[in-house]
Amino acid sequence: MTIDLASAVGFYVALIAIMNPIGNVPIFLEAVNEDPGEVQKTVAKLFGAAIMGICLFFYFTGQPFLKAFGITIPAFRIAGGILLMMIGIRMMNGKPKFDSEGLGDKLSVKNPLKEAKKRLSSIIVPVAIPLFVGPGAMTTVILFSQQANGIINNTLMLLAMAAVCATIAGVLFMSRWFVKIFGMNGMQIITRVFGLILCAMAVQFVIDGVAQLLPGVINPLFTQIR
Repeated sequence: MTIDLASAVGFYVALIAIMNPIGNVPIFLEAVNEDPGEVQKTVAKLFGAAIMGICLFFYFTGQPFLKAFGITIPAFRIAGGILLMMIGIRMMNGKPKFDSEGLGDKLSVKNPLKEAKKRLSSIIVPVAIPLFVGPGAMTTVILFSQQANGIINNTLMLLAMAAVCATIAGVLFMSRWFVKIFGMNGMQIITRVFGLILCAMAVQFVIDGVAQLLPGVINPLFTQIR
């Protein structure tokens, strides 16, 4: 059996590019901006673990799960696009309450883990799904799981997936310091810009889903499907 290290590295790079943790920092901050700093950090750790759990689910049961419910990847793309559009519009129209002194530094709670679990339950959808683990990430996980042969190569794939989730958790763990760097006005501008980008991503998801459902109808130059 050949050890396919290149595929594991490619898996890591592909997932990081698709999930884009740095680009999604403003969205994460917008979701936790009213929580104390210690809760935000705990949420970041739990968020990484939750994404790992979701990826593991699709790695081992992705295709059977979708087939069992009669769900197709195009349907995931379109549904994900609608959810992302809702987030993007809210980000563009809302007024983030970022604290330029550092997102809840002056607040504290007796049980950060308990509060973090409550917050996590409210942002799993639609932040973890479909923003981080969207149709593209799900498809990537399923496709790479099919490529891996043998215990060693599957272990390498799982390690690559764990490294991706650890990277995401680390970026989100430090995200609260972005407020100190950019200040309140800077974060509001960044949030609105990323809200617009998120809306564009949502439209692209829908375009790609329709392109898969109706091949030849949409110009392939404007889709991410190749």
